[in-house]
Amino acid sequence: MAVILFFGRFSDLSKRIDVELPAYVTDKASLTTYLSQTVEGFASLAALKDTRISVNMIVSMTETSVGNDDEIAYMSALSGG
Repeated sequence: MAVILFFGRFSDLSKRIDVELPAYVTDKASLTTYLSQTVEGFASLAALKDTRISVNMIVSMTETSVGNDDEIAYMSALSGG
């Protein structure tokens, strides 16, 4: 089960989510699409240039794979998370 955390402005949208990701969610792009469909307001924040994603505490500025064994965090560049 994936753990999805939200920091900075993302924390206004949702608290921690523990979820079994659908089979098509395998990378940052597909996860962002999935969350955009399930968390109201997520798409507009995720589209901002300073959005960062961390997978297992490693921040990635590029595409990265994700899965059900990962802890994933979305944050703005200056979220303090």
